[in-house]
Amino acid sequence: MTPYFKPESLLASAALLVLCSGGAAAQAQDYSAFVYEAGAAAPTQTSETAQERLFEARGVLRAAQTAEIGAGMSARLIKVPLDAGQRFKRGALLAEFDCTQERAQAEAIKHALAALSVKYENVKELQALGAAGTLEVSMARAESDSAQADLDVAHAKLKHCKVYAPYSGTIKTRYVSAYDTPPPGSPLFSIIRTAAPEIDLIAPSSWMRWMKPGDKFSFEIDETGETRKGKIVRFGASVDPVSQTIEVTAKFDGSSGAALPGMSGVARFTPVQKDKS
Repeated sequence: MTPYFKPESLLASAALLVLCSGGAAAQAQDYSAFVYEAGAAAPTQTSETAQERLFEARGVLRAAQTAEIGAGMSARLIKVPLDAGQRFKRGALLAEFDCTQERAQAEAIKHALAALSVKYENVKELQALGAAGTLEVSMARAESDSAQADLDVAHAKLKHCKVYAPYSGTIKTRYVSAYDTPPPGSPLFSIIRTAAPEIDLIAPSSWMRWMKPGDKFSFEIDETGETRKGKIVRFGASVDPVSQTIEVTAKFDGSSGAALPGMSGVARFTPVQKDKS
């Protein structure tokens, strides 16, 4: 039997097909507006009329300057006044060693130097009288110079008896306590300089087409929920050929608020579109 279709049904089906095809095309056109070059993060459309595109990249806050303060000598610690998390000013006392023995040694060398200096002067007078030769004068002078060098070394050691802060900052980690005897070169503290932390970003290398030092962005900190303004400072020295990403260093453009090194967040950029006309 030959199938029977009503003309009205055929017209309705055709109209429905046209409507569905038109809707799919419109949807595909809308989606194509969000397709970007390879490696770029999927942007977010903030306004249907402005058609603004946001590019996002994760970032980590890093201290502007850190340092490991080590022991310059081996002696018993008698003062370690600061603990982790405490702030200090430049020149503040961080640690003090018991240098009783070192001071005594320096004093003994000082007296020995005085005696050798008198001996040298005496030998020079004897040489003037013909009672001493050039060799005796040279030996006396060498002994005096050697004692002076020993005294300089002793004074240099005494400078390590007290450890002072090289700049204002915060104690990140304290490795020792009072009455410890750390070996020379072992760490005493890890300190962080008092300054706004820098922002380390990992961005697709393709962003270099439009991103440049000085570009501004917003940075939302995960831990505090604050959104601060940032500014690109410099790019890394090379691009990772595997991930096609590049390291980007930025800083806060204004106050960093409660931001601390180690916090993370999201950087959002709105690229400036170049006029192609």
